[in-house]
Amino acid sequence: MPVSRSDFGRYYRELIETRHFVESQAYYRHSMERFWQAFDRIQKLELPRGTSTIDIGGGIMAVLLARILGFDASVGDVQHSGEDDVLALGVSFQEVDLMSDTLLPGTQYELVVLQEVIEHLPDPPYVVFGRIMRFIKPGGTLFLTTPNGSRMRNILYMLAGRRVLDNFRRAEPGESLGHQQEYVLPQMTWQVQRAGMELLFGEEYDDGWQGSTFLARISHLGLKPINLVPHLRNGLMVAARRPAAPH
Repeated sequence: MPVSRSDFGRYYRELIETRHFVESQAYYRHSMERFWQAFDRIQKLELPRGTSTIDIGGGIMAVLLARILGFDASVGDVQHSGEDDVLALGVSFQEVDLMSDTLLPGTQYELVVLQEVIEHLPDPPYVVFGRIMRFIKPGGTLFLTTPNGSRMRNILYMLAGRRVLDNFRRAEPGESLGHQQEYVLPQMTWQVQRAGMELLFGEEYDDGWQGSTFLARISHLGLKPINLVPHLRNGLMVAARRPAAPH
């Protein structure tokens, strides 16, 4: 039976909102809808209990998938700031750097989760996905979310003369960058297919993020009708499969 939103909320408040991981507790209090939507799409993939999973970055989804769906989940990140919280919740941690050709997992997984990560990396996504293909089992799945490059927030920032993206550069060892690039859906689906993966679905969606300040949350409410226009929604959600090995 699928996990309901209310049941997910109870797990989320218990497991996530009381910890810091890589963000503030306030951030996680305002982020439940984002994680619920991603979790719900993952559970609709109907993967079995025990599915080997690695969540690259943060580890929140790894904890939720392990505790709620019984996945055999682990976390990989270039930073260790969330390691203590992840380990305390019984999920393993390893250092993974998707900008490196060598600092990658040595194990292959049936599911790789990449939530709000690809926009921080200054390599073309198809290059990053090529690295990820090395540790996805044949027939395994990549699930990712990322901001939509044409979201209304970006349009308003440009109209106001504000900077939309961080300075485009390489990270120092162990450093996390701001948003290096944001993509629209046709770009992201091209990147997935260019890496040799089979697209399962790709869509623009309202990720539920209401902003970290009171003013931002008020603005979000005023702009909510814009979500009726798909290409102006906040986020992209994509799932793709590594082709199964030939018989």
